[in-house]
Amino acid sequence: MQHHIQQNQIIENCLGHSRHYCLLSLSHAGIDSIAFGHWLAIPSQQLILVFRHQQCVAVDGYQLAA
Repeated sequence: MQHHIQQNQIIENCLGHSRHYCLLSLSHAGIDSIAFGHWLAIPSQQLILVFRHQQCVAVDGYQLAA
């Protein structure tokens, strides 16, 4: 449970930072991510980091398609 809370804090700390910073932070924490378009997907958390002008502006959830 503590590990999950730490991952959430790392993800929340990405807000306002650059894509490069977010990729490094996630990587150093051992959180896998997939970069595409203006997003970084974090499959283990079912979250997407949304970027505008190379800055993280939102963290949003998604559901897996059946």
